[in-house]
Order: sequence, then C-alpha cells, then structure tokens
Amino acid sequence: CTIPDSVAALKEMRRVLKPGGRLLFCEHGLAPEPEVVRWQNRLTPIWKPLAGGCHLNRDIPQLIADGGFTIGQIDMRYLQGPKAMTYVYSGWAD
Repeated sequence: CTIPDSVAALKEMRRVLKPGGRLLFCEHGLAPEPEVVRWQNRLTPIWKPLAGGCHLNRDIPQLIADGGFTIGQIDMRYLQGPKAMTYVYSGWAD
C-alpha cells in the first residue's frame, strides 16, 4: 500500500518471478460499497502522510492486471475495524 509506483513494482516482480512461479498477495484496497469508497477517497490524502504513504483506495485487481499478472484466485472481505481501512484482497496470480 505504500509503494509509490505499484504498477512498476508489479512489473518488476513479474520480470523476476521464475517460470511457473506465482505472485501471492494480501493487500487492503478499494471497497465494493460506494459510500465506503467515498470515505476512502476522502481519507487517503490525510492518511498517506500519517501512515507512511499508505493508500486506502487502490484497485488491487486492476493494479495486478496492469502489472502483467492474471489472477488465479482472489478472496475479498472486510476485516474487523473501520470499513474504509479494512477491505482486503488476498490470493494468487501468475
């Protein structure tokens, strides 16, 4: 969540991943509910400097695809806590 150019980082991961390897991911990001997304967008500019550059509102599946990966499995859910900060994506991509 704190990498400034996440697509470039994912492309580099893709480049160095051994043939047949998988990217395992667990990342918080953009929630599915419009009201929560509005809060994520409001809070991110304030939250980023307080949390070391953390983005609350990144579209994780899109970033993974833009990095050259194909998602094989993805689980999406809220963890306990404020919804704007706890929507999590986890799974694998190749």
